[in-house]
Amino acid sequence: MAAIELVERGLCTQILAGEICGFHRNTVADLVKTKDLLGLEAAIREERGRKAPLKYIEKIQNHIRNLLKEHPDWTDQSVASLASKELEMDISRNAVARIRVKDEPAAPKILSKQELLDMSRVAEEICKAHTAQQQLKLPFEKDPELRQKQEELAQTPPPQPQSKADEQCIERLQEGVRIPFAGEFMHHLFLQEIGFDELLSCFPAQPRAIFQPADILGTIFHGINLGLPSIESMKLINAVDLGALIGRPRAPEKETLRDHLAQLASFEQSSRLIDDLARRLLDRQRIDKEVFFIDGHFLPYYGLHVLAKGYYTVRRLAMKGNHLYAVTDLQGRPLFFLTESCEIDFRPMIARSVEMLVDFGIQRPVMVFDRGGYGVHFFTELDKTADFVTWAKYVGDEKLQDIKEEEFSCCLVHQGKQLCIAEQSRTINESAASARKDGRDEPATMTVRMVIMRNQRTGDSVAVFTNNWTKPAYDIAFYMCQRWGKSENFFKESLAWFNLDYHPGYDLKELEEQPLVDNPDVALVKKGLKALEGDVKELQVQIDLSRYKLMQRKDARIERKVESLERKKTEKQAEVQRFGSKLNQLPEKISILELLKGKPMQRCDLEKKKLYDLMQCLAFHSRERLVDIFRDCYNDNRDIKQVLGMITRSSGLLKLTGDTLTVILDWIDNLKHRKAADQFCRKLNELGVRLSGRLNLKVAFHLNKVNRKGNFEPLERA
Repeated sequence: MAAIELVERGLCTQILAGEICGFHRNTVADLVKTKDLLGLEAAIREERGRKAPLKYIEKIQNHIRNLLKEHPDWTDQSVASLASKELEMDISRNAVARIRVKDEPAAPKILSKQELLDMSRVAEEICKAHTAQQQLKLPFEKDPELRQKQEELAQTPPPQPQSKADEQCIERLQEGVRIPFAGEFMHHLFLQEIGFDELLSCFPAQPRAIFQPADILGTIFHGINLGLPSIESMKLINAVDLGALIGRPRAPEKETLRDHLAQLASFEQSSRLIDDLARRLLDRQRIDKEVFFIDGHFLPYYGLHVLAKGYYTVRRLAMKGNHLYAVTDLQGRPLFFLTESCEIDFRPMIARSVEMLVDFGIQRPVMVFDRGGYGVHFFTELDKTADFVTWAKYVGDEKLQDIKEEEFSCCLVHQGKQLCIAEQSRTINESAASARKDGRDEPATMTVRMVIMRNQRTGDSVAVFTNNWTKPAYDIAFYMCQRWGKSENFFKESLAWFNLDYHPGYDLKELEEQPLVDNPDVALVKKGLKALEGDVKELQVQIDLSRYKLMQRKDARIERKVESLERKKTEKQAEVQRFGSKLNQLPEKISILELLKGKPMQRCDLEKKKLYDLMQCLAFHSRERLVDIFRDCYNDNRDIKQVLGMITRSSGLLKLTGDTLTVILDWIDNLKHRKAADQFCRKLNELGVRLSGRLNLKVAFHLNKVNRKGNFEPLERA
């Protein structure tokens, strides 16, 4: 790990790293390459390479092991010769050596004291020559373009600090620092364009607080971009390095984040923030208004709050949780999130989304959703304000197959499949039972447009219902097909890049604050025990009465009745004993968690989750904004997001000169990626990025053109 770190940070060459760590230079090169391709875990594995004698079966290997035990002083060639003779097959010396090494690993070489001292001396010299200040000087000394820009920026006045914390932060940046996520500063472009500080103006300012609402939510925003799965994982990052992203000496710790997030949630401003962000996205044309997709995602909850249960399709069981509804556009970009309890149906969420879209100025939006929103009466109500596109229900396959080929007037190609399109009008009726369930006397009825899609190769047909009669049939079919792609893939992509299932309300410390209450099972068991004892007494009365009748005259039927009553009495007495033993085992007091566990109750406060999801929505759009710019710099759509992620999460150097913070990204080995990153930095500089927050510094991006050997390598000569 030390050798890999020395080479990747550019502190020394592979040869020098091998001398320090006791490796050959080729071994160091293999370690670095393995780490880049397969990760750090693969690089530190002991079984790298093809070491095991896979050619021989276990029986032959065991025979060779026995020979090694019998003749431990023999050479590998001698053991191989004897094994070849006994097994009557060719056994190589290398195979014997592999088995010997596999079973008895060679002892590591013990370095002498002088060797350790020499290694320590070399390491100290490298550390002195490659401190952060020395690394910072290197690009400015050897890159003429960067040196010229710094001379020009030095003429501008520096920012004026408003507090001691601002003064400390400015002094640190003026000296120059190295941080592991310098590329994250690129996301300030979207924060600037969306008006992040103005967006959070609904929260009251806290003059005496160290961190303002923008600092708290900004830290969460940058943590999401950096791939941190939760607030708790903030402890894995240096708070001083993370603080540079928000213009503070250090970022808030996870306990501070939790406390401040709970305080922000108490203001109940999430609905207003969701509306404001959606309006800003629409005003800046970050959303395609042609059609909107709405879909729900179940969020399993493992915290301490008691929630209504919902069906979790991944585990195929009912679990505590909430539903996250996302309204996305044709490009798969979310307009807003709605997080609600599982007790709220899908259809009210669709209606609520339509109301919000109309309020945003979108007249009669087109909504696409799956079968969960199907309802004839709901369709009649939705028809007043919006158009809908959804899967047809209660349409038999035979009826779809009976549609003649002549009725298919157009064709749509989707994901390599040719779909023939036809359309018909159809009257759908609500069942009387559904109407009575909703308290209505008359079932609803509606005439809809049915669009049929038939796979030209397989002949399979599916149908779509819509109340839109003006758009072409192929557009309606295209919208429904896009739900398979963009809408469904949005959740898949969000779960891959972000932690959409995370609920910030979970805190282990709440366990210590739960009170003890009376165990309700005790009262239930006592009640059941009393009922069983009453049944035993009743059976005994019937037995005595039957025996009295037998004393008067013999009757086989009465005798069988007495036997049956005796069996029932025995069973009841056994149950009384089981209930009695159960009562002795039950505790009188239990935790409130055990009392409420698994029971559906009222909704818990989702404000913290809504605020966290709002930052995830911002992070998604920020990445998409950078992708749009990066498309002009990198022409391979197969890995454009992966390469951009590599750039935005790269380490680098920070240097504040005048009123501009220069972000110098580290050297990139791949020439194609290096050219794209350099062009990307120039495009961002043309847009005039500023640091959101109190300092409001100008930010300029530059790619380090000094390679790992310390030589300046301009792109024109690369």
